[in-house]
Amino acid sequence: MRIERPARSAAARERIRTQIARAAEGEGVTGRVCGDSCTLGVPGLPFARVTVSVLAPVFARAARSLGDPAYPIEPAIVALTYEMKRTGLFVPCWSCEGHLHPDGSLFKLPGLWFYCDDVVAVRLLAKGLSDLKLGGRLSACWQISITYSDPDNPETTFALEPAPGPARMPSLGELQRDLAEMARMLEYLVREGARDLALAASRAR
Repeated sequence: MRIERPARSAAARERIRTQIARAAEGEGVTGRVCGDSCTLGVPGLPFARVTVSVLAPVFARAARSLGDPAYPIEPAIVALTYEMKRTGLFVPCWSCEGHLHPDGSLFKLPGLWFYCDDVVAVRLLAKGLSDLKLGGRLSACWQISITYSDPDNPETTFALEPAPGPARMPSLGELQRDLAEMARMLEYLVREGARDLALAASRAR
């Protein structure tokens, strides 16, 4: 069965083109990624454009500064949280690096929840994660699902998390290495994915 694509108004088509262009340009956030009150910095570099590798020495402090001080971001997921916010497309709102039971078995899976106004950006992120897995760069299949945060919050929230399935769930160490790889590749995946999508869409017209 095939269902025809929905008819879109000119305004709707232009909105999608704008979202794709925004992701392709990769302008990122302006100012400080961790907020105007953040005191973190890397000498000689604009903090809004610093990469994960350069930031490695300050991630321990970033874990205490990027979010609510009462609920600091855990070290293994701070790089991905930072990179998602740095794109200017995603707004992280909750994260967990994953945890083990006292006997060493997996208790809580890593995950990151975020807001996003551009559905195209969510699509590009999902496609990028799939490409990383197919390329052998991730241990787990990661998915993006729709959820919500608080009962009184009308905003839709997206959850980035390992997908359940019949295969063995990777170890916590493997999942946390996935987090680091996603952080390292995130900007490239979204930007190049947007450019590929723009080119494919232009050819289809």
